[in-house]
Amino acid sequence: MRSVLDRIRRPRADAPAGPALDLDEVRAWCQRSRPLFIVGLARSGTSMLQVAFAQHPTMFDIANCRETFIFLRPRQPYEDPVHFPTRAYLKGRPNLMALREWVGPHEQQHGPLSEADAIRAFFHFAGTRVYPDRHPLEKTPGHLRKLDLIFEIFPQARILVCSRDPVDVVASYRKRLAKARAEGEPPEKTAWLDKSVDEMIGVFDRFTRLVNEALPRHGSSMYMAPYDWLIGDPEASIRAICEFADMEFVPQMVAAEASGSKADGTAQKSHAIQRRASDAHTVMTAEEIERVQSACAAWLPQWSTPGVLR
Repeated sequence: MRSVLDRIRRPRADAPAGPALDLDEVRAWCQRSRPLFIVGLARSGTSMLQVAFAQHPTMFDIANCRETFIFLRPRQPYEDPVHFPTRAYLKGRPNLMALREWVGPHEQQHGPLSEADAIRAFFHFAGTRVYPDRHPLEKTPGHLRKLDLIFEIFPQARILVCSRDPVDVVASYRKRLAKARAEGEPPEKTAWLDKSVDEMIGVFDRFTRLVNEALPRHGSSMYMAPYDWLIGDPEASIRAICEFADMEFVPQMVAAEASGSKADGTAQKSHAIQRRASDAHTVMTAEEIERVQSACAAWLPQWSTPGVLR
């Protein structure tokens, strides 16, 4: 795999190199920044929340891109093959290449950045070159495993933890898997969706454990955002999250449709938070539903209660 160390390119006319990488400046920017990270259970409203908060004038106005996995794979932006969601997060390949061109000379002289500094450089570049004068917004459900690293880099971060009725999560996995297969997606791209009931119960167990392990250190900066609460009264829910994050509520966050831009700069529209009725019975047997409900019964009070996790 070719890294930024051996793939330095001449700066592009449409993405000037800018000043040299200054790690002291990058670290100070991260200390000041007030990012919002969306984590938790997949298929539990993470995308809805990203779409909503991307409409806020102080946050990165991301247009419906997928997860970056940046805290799990810090070198990903700097190595080939290009990761499409990361490229989309930076609004296209020219910006991704400009990021590499900015970091490359520093790494040639001083060696590879640490994992933390590689992440810092990524967000600093995004926050000064791609989304200037805005705070980072990112959603990757699996970043729940990296909260210590998140707060090491961004001490003022706020974390939204998405949860959902476990039966509906299982059903959503199955419907998404069926859709992916119908569209011809290869098995290696759908493996994360292809889970048995027992495997899903394991996912729910790990989710609860990770949340509770983080509470002593980070609970006051974490907010549980249950799916049913979000869709039940979107405006009240988003107002409550805005209060937690110390930001002003703006009506476009819960508009019927939220406008955005594709990676190539063209306009698109993304559906905002909408009511959706449970239809788990269409893809799960009564026995499966009972097994999931029984296994998760002890966790549901925590999952279904919105608010700061203390």
